[in-house]
Amino acid sequence: MPTAEFFSRVGIFTLRGFLEPETCARLRAEAAAADKVPGAVGGEGDEYRIDRASRRTGIADVPDAARAIVAERLSGVIPSIARHFDIEIEGRQSLQFLVYGEGDFFEAHRDRNDSEGAAAFSARRRVSVVTFLNRESKEPREGTYGGGSLTFYGLLGGERGKQVGLPLKGEDGLLVAFESGTTHSVAPITHGERYTVVTWLV
Repeated sequence: MPTAEFFSRVGIFTLRGFLEPETCARLRAEAAAADKVPGAVGGEGDEYRIDRASRRTGIADVPDAARAIVAERLSGVIPSIARHFDIEIEGRQSLQFLVYGEGDFFEAHRDRNDSEGAAAFSARRRVSVVTFLNRESKEPREGTYGGGSLTFYGLLGGERGKQVGLPLKGEDGLLVAFESGTTHSVAPITHGERYTVVTWLV
């Protein structure tokens, strides 16, 4: 499976150790204890709906203190992300704490919808940011998950390259940022729970 260093060579921004292991453990506990609502998917125009055939995940309503931890760290990293993509960042959208349980997944999709009549918040997205709060493991272990690879498509260029999925292995505290028009997916979870924090820079 390609490493974070590999993805940094094909245009993805990666930062190991963005959050310390103890901070990740605290945020996982907050997300596990929080109330959750199903994640929605975009349809035509500004339509968003629950579609468990294409996305199964929970969005955790964590306390403001948990959000503030990630928000403060992000404020220090956003300038580096802007330089990496050579763009100006005006702000960011709300943080989402995502929990993927066994069998959960997200089919291939893009975070930005450029179509006419698309929801304004989707059309404005320039860079997607994902922070992993735990790591992927082949064997069931406490605090880890199986499957659930964040998989990117089209990074290799060309028609054949569009079909090639490159899976990134999650690590505690790893931050990954990519252009919001990049097609990506989350593979089904085989065991454990996968915890991430996502946002979108505009």
